[in-house]
Amino acid sequence: MKKKALVLCILACIIFTFSCAGTSENRGEASQATPEWVTTGVMAQYPVDLYIIGVGSAEIKYNDTAAAQAASDSRAIAQVAKQIEVVIQQLSSSFEREVSSSSGTALTQRIEDRYHDGAGNRIYSFASLDRMAQAKVISDQITALESNARALIIEAEKSRHSLSKIHRSVAAYGLAIRKLILAVRKNQYLNVIAPQITHKGLSGTLSDLQTDVAQLMSGFSFQKLNGDNQKGVIGGSLRDPLQLKVLYQGKPAPSVPVSFVWVGGSGNIDRNTRSDSVGLVSTSVSNLGPTGKKINKIRAVINIYPSDPDAREELEKAIAPVYAQFTYELPPVEDMRIAVLINTYNLGAPQQDSYLENQIVQSLGKLKLQVVKDIPRTYMLDSYDIGGGPGLVEKLQALSDIADLAIVGEVKATLLDTSTSSSLIFTRSRAVVKIFDLAADTELGGVDLSLKAAGPDRDEAGRRGLQKVAAKASQAVEQELLRLLFGK
Repeated sequence: MKKKALVLCILACIIFTFSCAGTSENRGEASQATPEWVTTGVMAQYPVDLYIIGVGSAEIKYNDTAAAQAASDSRAIAQVAKQIEVVIQQLSSSFEREVSSSSGTALTQRIEDRYHDGAGNRIYSFASLDRMAQAKVISDQITALESNARALIIEAEKSRHSLSKIHRSVAAYGLAIRKLILAVRKNQYLNVIAPQITHKGLSGTLSDLQTDVAQLMSGFSFQKLNGDNQKGVIGGSLRDPLQLKVLYQGKPAPSVPVSFVWVGGSGNIDRNTRSDSVGLVSTSVSNLGPTGKKINKIRAVINIYPSDPDAREELEKAIAPVYAQFTYELPPVEDMRIAVLINTYNLGAPQQDSYLENQIVQSLGKLKLQVVKDIPRTYMLDSYDIGGGPGLVEKLQALSDIADLAIVGEVKATLLDTSTSSSLIFTRSRAVVKIFDLAADTELGGVDLSLKAAGPDRDEAGRRGLQKVAAKASQAVEQELLRLLFGK
């Protein structure tokens, strides 16, 4: 669809240029005799080796000669444009815009003649494009690209034999290859406009450079140090950073541009970084997105064009990438095991039944998530742990044996000062709930709510408060899960 849109855009540009191009007065007038080009499609003064030509016609309806003339001109111009359309469609998508933005510029294109056929009630238009004038601009652009590429190759050669400067060589080669790829694309366009002045040997130069850079890249290697074969959860993080060492010919290579890229996954990661003074590169991985697969991959890639991530795909087609691959396990949402542990206290007394826990479990069922049942008491967290005490990490790690995600929290109803004139007892109930990624021992989100309630006696006031805050807190927890696990 993008290529079709590009072709339509170029056609529109050419049409606009034609419509704005000036024509001599006698050409704008209707001819008396039928010119030869109406029937043959050629005009002697516009030979096909020097011009791309096109003929269009339109019927005059409702005596609207102006509208018919505009339609006829447009069709003639479209005939000219169609002769280069195939090349435009074949251009590599990354470079379509760059190629078309300059080499697609109209120069001497114009409507050269028109004929009004009174008997047939039609208007005919003859359009041309000056091949040589158009080709000169394209050829000059190709020459400039070749010159820039040669300068970059010289720069790359100066740096490639120094370990401390090898990254400069990589970047310079990347720039040179990109310019030559663009030059080849423009040369394809030029071959349609004026084949006699196309640049010979350009594809061979690019091929030779690709071979040379492939040899340079073969000297790079990665040594994985940490972070492979981890387990994560959707919305969570990998516990350990991905860490590796970049080597060139077996020696640590400093300042080499490295990109971490997802293979079918998503999340927060260092897209572009460089090795340090001893060749080390690392990145943390967080906010893991759903993939639908249990085993997922992240690659660390030597980036030969670090300043523009959008150019990487094109260059990887030209040069086989050097990469190291990390894998991680990510259970699909429907396979995630979720443990719900809520401590409930009514005016200081622990409660066997928890309104909040029951409602959260119901919400998990509604979301079609697996709830871990019959959790041993040894896994429960006390108030000190939930507040972030030193025993929290150990207990979460133990809980990871039976679950992937933990929803832990505490609900308390406490007595408020009451007026002596009131027959009601007032309480404040507070619910604190935290959602933990057990694979990485990290908190993903949470809820903290506080509400007032009243009742005829202490216990009833507390129960009302617990029920009221549980209803609000369970809704908030459900919204957090929708955000974390489903991106809603």
